[in-house]
Amino acid sequence: MTTGRTRTGLPAPVTELVGRDALVAETTGHVLGPDRVVTLAGPGGVGKTVLALEVARQCRDRRPWTVAVARLGDATRAEELHRAVVHAVGITDQSSADPVDVLVDQLRDRELLLVLDNCEHLAEAAGDLCAVLLEEAPGVRVLATSRHHLGIAGERTVVVPPLSLDGGSDEISDAMRLLLRRAESAGRHITPSTPATRDALAELVEWSSGLPLVLELIAVRLGGGMAPRDVLDRLDGGRLLATRTRRVRSHHRTLEQTLDWSYALCSPEQQRLLARVSVFAGGFTLHAAEQVCAGDGIAEHEVMDLLADLVARSLVDTGHDGRYHQLQPIREHGRRRLAALGEQDRVRDAHLGYFRALAARYAADWYSPDEVTLLRAAHAELPNFRAALNHCATAPDRAELGLGLLTDLGRLRAQFFHALLGEFRTWLSTLLDLAPVRPSPERVGATATLGWIALCQGSQDTARAALDHCRELVGPAEVAPVVFLEGAWAMLVDDDPRGTALLTRAVDLADAPGDRGQFKLIRALAAGFHGDEPTGTAATEDCLADAQAAGAAWATSWARWACGLVPLRHGDPSKAVAWFRESLETQVGLREQWGSTWSTEAIAWALAAVAERDTSAAGVLESIAELLGAAVGLQEATGVAIGGLVPFRGQREKARETVVAKLGETRFQQAFERGTAMDDRDEVYALALRPQIRRAALPNLTTRQREIASLVAAGHPNHVIATRLHLSVSTVENHLTAIFTRTGVANRVELAAWIARNT
Repeated sequence: MTTGRTRTGLPAPVTELVGRDALVAETTGHVLGPDRVVTLAGPGGVGKTVLALEVARQCRDRRPWTVAVARLGDATRAEELHRAVVHAVGITDQSSADPVDVLVDQLRDRELLLVLDNCEHLAEAAGDLCAVLLEEAPGVRVLATSRHHLGIAGERTVVVPPLSLDGGSDEISDAMRLLLRRAESAGRHITPSTPATRDALAELVEWSSGLPLVLELIAVRLGGGMAPRDVLDRLDGGRLLATRTRRVRSHHRTLEQTLDWSYALCSPEQQRLLARVSVFAGGFTLHAAEQVCAGDGIAEHEVMDLLADLVARSLVDTGHDGRYHQLQPIREHGRRRLAALGEQDRVRDAHLGYFRALAARYAADWYSPDEVTLLRAAHAELPNFRAALNHCATAPDRAELGLGLLTDLGRLRAQFFHALLGEFRTWLSTLLDLAPVRPSPERVGATATLGWIALCQGSQDTARAALDHCRELVGPAEVAPVVFLEGAWAMLVDDDPRGTALLTRAVDLADAPGDRGQFKLIRALAAGFHGDEPTGTAATEDCLADAQAAGAAWATSWARWACGLVPLRHGDPSKAVAWFRESLETQVGLREQWGSTWSTEAIAWALAAVAERDTSAAGVLESIAELLGAAVGLQEATGVAIGGLVPFRGQREKARETVVAKLGETRFQQAFERGTAMDDRDEVYALALRPQIRRAALPNLTTRQREIASLVAAGHPNHVIATRLHLSVSTVENHLTAIFTRTGVANRVELAAWIARNT
């Protein structure tokens, strides 16, 4: 099931692709033809990524394929590669399942072109994944970029050569054309009007070996005013000039020497900053660079100007999002320089410290009007958070820092909003295994977070083990996250009303407003599922008032969800439909990937309850069955296991029984299967918001009298009506007497006819 996003993740082309028309056409033909895995192989700096994106655009324009781009430059382990592909494809995965299994399940029947960019450092894992997809997902094709082929059966390798150095008798070469065009873009129009200029440019092109990245870096110097001869003289310390002939040199050496030259032309401060920014993954902000890279020769206030210098030299790029980025070969060169400077551990520690503090700030500030902004900011920084966690995983003494970082991101609820439950669970388990076993706040908080995630995934064994470990760590002491986990267990697994009291205690123990707000929400759910009407109303209204006062939009949508439970369970399901729909409308607008699944399900529960009471709902019974199927489909597609969430499962079973009783098993199953077949979230949301049940007018009757009259018309005897409405039989009889008086009918048969005329 898709997330309702656009069918392509392709960025718009930024610059003209020079000298690659034939290679684009050849590669496109392979991808569109019988070759399901095509690898663009070539040295660093040869332009494989730009070429792959252009091929993907051509394929997209000629076939109605979904295109997904997974950038793997920051991935360090096979599982990170798998998660990157899951998210690139647009799969919402909240499960604890192996990501490869998730991919196979979701892609088995889809037509998809998957671009795997920068595979060389994880070539074996990328090859294994491609081999699985070839066998299990016949509609998937893969276009990979790597410095060498992946080495799997069925792979078509297209070697990406450097640009041509020979333009023939009448035309300039492709390499020369790129150099001149990029120099012009850098601010200098060069006309090779004299033999000396032509010779110098020709030798520069020969020096480049036709590598586009090398030509780009040379063009920056030409655009800055250097003469071609001066650039040439500095590239090889004069050795190239001395020979006057092109040496036989590897492309790797050409790129390395050009990067060394670009590095040498920087000031010592620029060099140091260029090396230090290589610790960032997925880009970085100016503030992050100031905090992580300042010190030991660079003042904080100097970072902005030094970054501007590196941008001017094309060693750092700026994006439309205001973030800084580096091309992968330049970043790799910077890492080597950082190690040579002996600063690798210190700068990585600074990077970890910055993102640890950033996660703590997000956790402290989210319960506010900035809630969604902070959730999206956390998503933008996910590559850096992962890089920090990878650093934590290198030593036990750093593991607790990683646990604290994960716990704070968990308090932000980023794992729910961005569908990262499986990834969070894996990181928590990895670092808990590495960290010392002691009752530190980091270990206690991380273990409780792991238990909560496992509970929400329906993994009771893991949740139980986490809860037991929490108790071993803290003993009889009351610690807020542990008491919260105990209350959540009581509600979701034991189906025990005592969970409400435990969650109330967790609210009292919580220090931070956001933690109190989250604990209040789960308490409201417990009271809504298990409490009487006054208890449920008090808890849900308190939760809603608190979230609205904070101005937290996503939290408020969940509070409205909780408010729907009370009328659902206590006799006013139409009101519950309204609450759940308000919740869903907000969640759809936010494009979040957790609450909308549950709001869709809850609307189905409430509509079924309305249909049970109201004969005018008969016309939408099949829509309700479809919605129940669509809700199940959403959860199966996202890996949510409702079987482990007892009160949720109970509401689903009750709704199903109600609709089956009215439609019959065959019609229900047919409609249910139409719902599960829906493959677009937006289609499901539209269905959830669409069925409108016209309430019976039944003039002169109160709400309770209308409910009783509708049940009488449906043929239910008084004792059944009393049970369904939580009333005594004598109360139903008293209401029925009043109904006969107000409607002017003498018996139940006449009442049924009167209802038919007035609905």
